[in-house]
Amino acid sequence: MIPSVDLIVVGGGLAGLSAAVRASELGLSVLVLEQGDGEAYPCNSRQSGGIVHIAFHDPFRPTHELVGVIDRVTLKEARPALALALAQTGHRLIDWLQAKGARFMRFNPQEGYRWCMAPPRALKAGSDWEQRGPDMVLRQLVTHLETAGGHIRRATTVTGLVMEGGRCTGVTAEHRGETLTYPARFVLLADGGFQANKDLYQSHIGGSFDAVFQRGPSTGRGAGLLMAQQAGAAVTGTDRFYGHLLCADARHNDQVWPYPELDAIATAGLVVNQTGVRVADEGRGGVYLANMLAREPEGSRFFAIFDAAIWEGPGTSARIPANPLLEKAGGTIHRAATLDELAQQIGVPADALVHSIAAYHSALDQDRLAQLPVARSTKIPPLPIRSGPFMAIAVLPGITYTMGGIMIDEHAQVLDDRGAVIPGLLAAGATTGGLEGGSQAAYLGGLIKAGSFGLIAAERVAALLKPASDHAEDSVAAPSAPMQPLHGLARFPVLKATLKYGRFSAFGLGVLVAGLVLWSGWPSFGLFSPVLAAGAGALAAVAVLSYVELIRLITELLMPD
Repeated sequence: MIPSVDLIVVGGGLAGLSAAVRASELGLSVLVLEQGDGEAYPCNSRQSGGIVHIAFHDPFRPTHELVGVIDRVTLKEARPALALALAQTGHRLIDWLQAKGARFMRFNPQEGYRWCMAPPRALKAGSDWEQRGPDMVLRQLVTHLETAGGHIRRATTVTGLVMEGGRCTGVTAEHRGETLTYPARFVLLADGGFQANKDLYQSHIGGSFDAVFQRGPSTGRGAGLLMAQQAGAAVTGTDRFYGHLLCADARHNDQVWPYPELDAIATAGLVVNQTGVRVADEGRGGVYLANMLAREPEGSRFFAIFDAAIWEGPGTSARIPANPLLEKAGGTIHRAATLDELAQQIGVPADALVHSIAAYHSALDQDRLAQLPVARSTKIPPLPIRSGPFMAIAVLPGITYTMGGIMIDEHAQVLDDRGAVIPGLLAAGATTGGLEGGSQAAYLGGLIKAGSFGLIAAERVAALLKPASDHAEDSVAAPSAPMQPLHGLARFPVLKATLKYGRFSAFGLGVLVAGLVLWSGWPSFGLFSPVLAAGAGALAAVAVLSYVELIRLITELLMPD
């Protein structure tokens, strides 16, 4: 008979492993059941870009600011309790991961890229996740779990929840052809979204499943969602997904996905279908565009239309930019001296394409973009398409994970249709809903959502498993995080002192060099000695300041804290 544990975690991505390791360090017995096999089993977390952010804002911002950001991005469609929980926990997740050995670097000066799991993806098209930051973080978490006495069982597919008297008391699963029952006091569902399940995709999101391209490993099949629903769980916001626009060559060229994404080009210019007309508001962003294109009739084709100015501007702006990486990877880019010629190349009616662009330019010049047949918003600044050569790329919507799912409360406890907690059952990560999505297909950040609610779930279980004398489940505060070891510059005292006192040292060295030159040069150079001394002192000071600034630049990139 398989012994009971305090917590079974279904899924070994960032949500599941964060919960498992946190629960283990809080003294709970933990078992992770993961459907993938091998140390590098596939999952979205492992193959992600590794950026930890809240709607591309620094998770260390004050809580009230982050809640405001979430409200603004989601048009207040995110559940307030979940928004507050994420805003309060995101920065703690980063500290906690660093304490577990995760390394972060600042990928570029933009705020949203401050916390990138290191080492980052290389600046190249195609897939590049092995031994990169997210892969290394998951490996480290597995090591911490096993060191703390927890276990992970791979090649194990959970097939059902064990419910007794309305409470979840374990799971049934298949392991290499054998069906087993795993008892537990609590179960956490963290197996990702339903993006790779055709039936669930078409019933919840709509459109043709085959019209979207899977940007991830296709492991999210919605098993947790279905099991939770069978147990009476409510679901929310299941009609949106997180994804990007990709070059349509991804269908036959593995070098052009999951990167570069083409959002920056499409949102600066126009997107038309095979008839040469616009079909969605480009100004609302690439994630929104991907969702809208996915809803178009089956068989539709789409093209991003832009010019040389957009190609040389927004085309170079992404973290892994389309210009020049797409063409180097074999992606098809159409160029023409005229719009008529471009239309002929891509197989759309020339008069319709020319009319669409002319109408766009007229509305842009007259500040009447909202009055176009398909309104164009200005959240992302629209640019004219006037600088030849005119260019086009065939695009398709790429899906990474679904944004909606199981309804949970701020403690990651699963709720039923009445809003009541289903005892013993929790959920975290992409299998849950209530934060992202909505009318704007708002994206807040998959990794931070997963890891934060993984921590929250583990701490809730630990609180509920306190002795009976503690009573009142809802009044038990979640255990605080343990003392964190030194990280960031605290580990490098000499480097820290260099940055702290570098400018003072540069000034002091400049004065010292000037004094030495004046003292040694006076006998030979007389009245010219002060000039020489001042020049030598200035050069010495500039040399030291340059060194300090270089060190500062490197540390800001590699140690954003």
